[in-house]
Amino acid sequence: MSTDRTRRSEDGVDLIVRGEQVLLGGALAPADLVITGGTVAAVVPIGTASGRPVLEAEGRVVLPGAVDAHVHANEPGRTHWVGFASLTAAAAAGGVTTVVDMPIDSNPPTVTVAALRAKRAALRRAGAHTDVALWGGLVPGHLDELDRLLDAGAVGFKAFLCDSGWADFPATDAATLRAGCTVAAARDVPVVVHAETDEDRGSVHSEVRAVRWAAQVAAAAGARLHVAHVSAAAAVGEAARWPHVTVETCPHCLALDDADVAAIGPKPAALTAGRDGANRRRLLELLHAGHITTIASDHSPCPPAAEAGGRAVVGHRRGAVDVAGAAGRRRAHRDAEPPGHRGRRAAGAGRQGAIAEGFDADLALVDPVASYVLTAGELRQRNPTLSPYVGRRLVGRVHTTLLRGRGLRSCRLGRCHRAVRGRARRPLTRRLKIGASLRSPHGAHRKQLRNRNLLERVLPTHLPVGMTRWAS
Repeated sequence: MSTDRTRRSEDGVDLIVRGEQVLLGGALAPADLVITGGTVAAVVPIGTASGRPVLEAEGRVVLPGAVDAHVHANEPGRTHWVGFASLTAAAAAGGVTTVVDMPIDSNPPTVTVAALRAKRAALRRAGAHTDVALWGGLVPGHLDELDRLLDAGAVGFKAFLCDSGWADFPATDAATLRAGCTVAAARDVPVVVHAETDEDRGSVHSEVRAVRWAAQVAAAAGARLHVAHVSAAAAVGEAARWPHVTVETCPHCLALDDADVAAIGPKPAALTAGRDGANRRRLLELLHAGHITTIASDHSPCPPAAEAGGRAVVGHRRGAVDVAGAAGRRRAHRDAEPPGHRGRRAAGAGRQGAIAEGFDADLALVDPVASYVLTAGELRQRNPTLSPYVGRRLVGRVHTTLLRGRGLRSCRLGRCHRAVRGRARRPLTRRLKIGASLRSPHGAHRKQLRNRNLLERVLPTHLPVGMTRWAS
């Protein structure tokens, strides 16, 4: 496949993607996808679409481009950690077409409109291989900024229920969390929480207590709550007791347990997990059952010096986007939300996370049986040597990523391409429902896919498979 800008054919078609296994409405089926103007104009029986050029999937699975709702670009201010260019190159290589950047770790953090504009300016300077959206921060002392952050393009709020590690992003208190949930409920956007308490931090009990507290506050305000990077199965059970609460976990929580962490050594010590094998298996069961609605990377591979000093506790949960950046995986995520600024589109125009007529032609062509040993040289991220997956045999590889029907990556070429520049997305605050993944094509796919072994193979090694969608 050529990654150069495709010239539209005489009949107005930009591209036809033809595949025997296309994820449509929760099941894999043969189809032709007719792409015009960056959107899926038609989904027709395989071999019936006319026009040129035609991209043959050649046995690969055609999936919606993934939306990773939890990444840390750390830009502006700490670009040497990650940066938008590095982060989105890694994401595109893993089949991700939209990332949603967290408000913490950048300098300044995104807790004011001025800081959000500074981050947007940094994004414009850096450029992006994917589309990008921004979360706003919920911290004490900035409550008057909340509505303005949403007006300026933030897709929702992120709060820490414990010490974040940064003095400029303090833990939320009860009054702040209540106020944030009240605004979020009125504006119909989610509140995302880092769910740990400072007491016994890192323990299962810490996660469970934090989920209970945040869920109580959100329920009283009528807000939607999204619990980030859960590593304890018991915390998922606590979340299930409350209304309008969705749960996210990360690839490393599903792929690595305490024995793996001990064998790898100190590098992955900052990955929140290291829980036992029984907990890891229970998380997989909860994912298959639909109780975990989102998989997100929490990508933030910090420099080796910071890793040694413990700072990576905040960021390097992204275990798997290291892998993703490398060769491929299926990043899942769209539950918690929306991406936020899209330069040329008005709010509500973009549609992602599913393959359907009228949706953006954001696609990933995945070879689910390709096997390889990951090397640091394959990783697109900054500081690639910190990945706990280097040296591991992985199964499944993203072959091609399309953003609005244009090629971003081909493994055969061995590098990232920018035939289409990623855009800042404005929020779809009325469209993005945090619980949407329960009704999403990927959610149904997990239940209906006959070849369950495909999911079993892909899950631990691909960036998330539980893709969610834009709610209608």
